[in-house]
Amino acid sequence: MNSNEAHFTGTPYLISTEHASLRRFDAVKAKAEASKEKSVSVQSRIAVEGRELFEPYTRAIRSRLVSESNRIEGYEWSYSEVNEVALTYKELLDAPIGSLIQGVRQDARVYQALGLYKAHEIADDWAKSSERPREFEVRQLHKLITSGEIFAGRYKQTENEIGGTSLRTAAPWDVPLKMQELCDWWQECTVDPALEATIVHAWLTHIHPFDDGNGRMARILANLALARNGFPPLLVQSQVDRGQYYDALAASDDGDILPLYDLFVTILNRTVRVMSQPDYVRDVIHDRLLTTSRTRYDLWRPQCEEFIRALSRELKRFGWTALLQGSPDLTSFALLEEKNPEGNCWFLKVVDPDGVPQWLLWFGFNGDKMCDLMNEESRFPSIFVSVRDDSPDRVHPYRPVQFGGVFPDEIVLRPMEKKPVFYRSGYELDELDVPTAARYAAEALTA
Repeated sequence: MNSNEAHFTGTPYLISTEHASLRRFDAVKAKAEASKEKSVSVQSRIAVEGRELFEPYTRAIRSRLVSESNRIEGYEWSYSEVNEVALTYKELLDAPIGSLIQGVRQDARVYQALGLYKAHEIADDWAKSSERPREFEVRQLHKLITSGEIFAGRYKQTENEIGGTSLRTAAPWDVPLKMQELCDWWQECTVDPALEATIVHAWLTHIHPFDDGNGRMARILANLALARNGFPPLLVQSQVDRGQYYDALAASDDGDILPLYDLFVTILNRTVRVMSQPDYVRDVIHDRLLTTSRTRYDLWRPQCEEFIRALSRELKRFGWTALLQGSPDLTSFALLEEKNPEGNCWFLKVVDPDGVPQWLLWFGFNGDKMCDLMNEESRFPSIFVSVRDDSPDRVHPYRPVQFGGVFPDEIVLRPMEKKPVFYRSGYELDELDVPTAARYAAEALTA
């Protein structure tokens, strides 16, 4: 058994023995270890700065976690809405769980936020005591999240399906044993905390033990694993990370944990980077974070949406489809302004008439050639294209491609310009209107 295989003893997961995969695993592991060191330092500073502001700070962080987790599942809750509800029902949140359930049982929407908020609160308390939950405690957390439903806190009684996939989850009669295996492994595991969080998250979602609430449970447990070890919250953002997150989960269902591990470490590094900023605590509390970028972002966002609509229309003419995967939010937008790859995110999958994704458009920071040609850094992110990689030794599902022809190597959307789309192919730069740019892109992608 090699050293990497030892990490996964007792789990359903392995890492490919291909050299590229092993090299990438080692790189992600090193990145996770460096992230932990920086996180411990940053959070120690935050603890001092935020001592007198501890309550509003923790409420703000939990509200963000609840908002994003619910939105990934299709429940529309903004950060400000969750924060307001948590403040309004503060006395119930501080009361015994039974009082909370009784107090809001007539308002299912409010409970979507408060149940998950309280579950994060309990998980944080477990993390402080360095406890890992046992199997029955996982069910108790689920009961809290889904209180009022007939399946709350109870394992599924019938087969369930995950929409949009052909995944076969655990059969109902196998769930208790499989959940016990997961929790037994977790009690004894000694792996890197980021990998621990990844495995627990992937394993629970693969078992899919409950009729509903599996994703929210998995993200709570992953955050518990991280909080026990000095990591910041794992904030999987519905707008930025959704497409890559679902792709990585699909890979983990086939036994390949590396894409999800890589994504989680990238998300953690993104969070640590933001937390390192001066006055971070007060900025979070007052929702002022990254205000210097907000005006540019507010101008850029509608331009991005216009490009999506135009490209989707053009692709439909050829029988192809554009599937939205995500786009930068304000935090990621600001990171890309700083040329920080932790702001990168998937944008669109371009799917052929047979339903097979062939291309991935993704956001990154401006390349050197683009900056040279514009004689400036645009402060707006670039769109790049990657092609589906079916090679047997592939590490990523898509690999970058240089067209050098009709389709550009890089696109920048610049609002408030008569021709707002900058197309770069090699050292050639064209300025186009949105309909023309979308037509050129669709013709090149479907050729």
